[in-house]
Amino acid sequence: MYMKSRLMVYKAILWLHITRLERYKYGFLNMILIDVMWYLIFLLGALMFVPSNEYLTIAVITFWGIVLWVIMNNSVWLIAGWTWFALASGLVEEHFLYNVNPLIFIAGRFLTGISVTLATIPVVLTIFSSIAGSYIFYVYSPVYLGLGMILMLIYSTLYSLILVALSLRTSVPGVMLDVFNIFMYVGGGIGVPVARMPEALRYFALAMPYTHAAEILRYGVLGLKPYYGLENELIIASIYIIVLATITYIVIKIVMKYVRRHGVRAIGIM
Repeated sequence: MYMKSRLMVYKAILWLHITRLERYKYGFLNMILIDVMWYLIFLLGALMFVPSNEYLTIAVITFWGIVLWVIMNNSVWLIAGWTWFALASGLVEEHFLYNVNPLIFIAGRFLTGISVTLATIPVVLTIFSSIAGSYIFYVYSPVYLGLGMILMLIYSTLYSLILVALSLRTSVPGVMLDVFNIFMYVGGGIGVPVARMPEALRYFALAMPYTHAAEILRYGVLGLKPYYGLENELIIASIYIIVLATITYIVIKIVMKYVRRHGVRAIGIM
């Protein structure tokens, strides 16, 4: 009975977010256009200084690095940045009344984020192919390409839930608590293969879970051997899922205990 009721809760949350996505379809299209502009700005800016003999390889690495960065960025803005709306609408208290963790409801926003990303990629690929040629469509292993994207989605969703929990506790918007977003593209190994990074920065990048998702994705796209080897990267990526999920669970449990006792406070709007 308990499992059946939980399943109904999850189905209701998914239905709500899918319905909301359909209802606000023009806002959805607007997010796609914004993402397309971000892609093109980063791509064209990064490729202006690339030597011609490395252009095609760097173009592919840069494009898929930006894909991962956009997944992370969308998760932060669409999950962590949405908490104030859930509070202002009274949805947090409503879920408490029905004994449902409001963070599960807020986490459902990952559907919006991944929908925007999946809709944006074909558009940018089509536009960018006129610059980089058909080589941009080449994929070495679709399985590892997909795995890298799934890992990034898991990592960024868990990270965003930590920001949501902290924003409920501190009343600071989750987006303002984010300290990794911009720096992670280069410093975190998302946009640059670890083997090509300066040694001092390399150690920092290897400590970040996002780097290992990017290394696996680059193997899937171009067959570039990950810094620690493919098998080791898969093990490390799995360990990071367990560690990050454990940290997220502990933070949420502590914050929810506090919120149930003291109530929720308003969160500022960005």
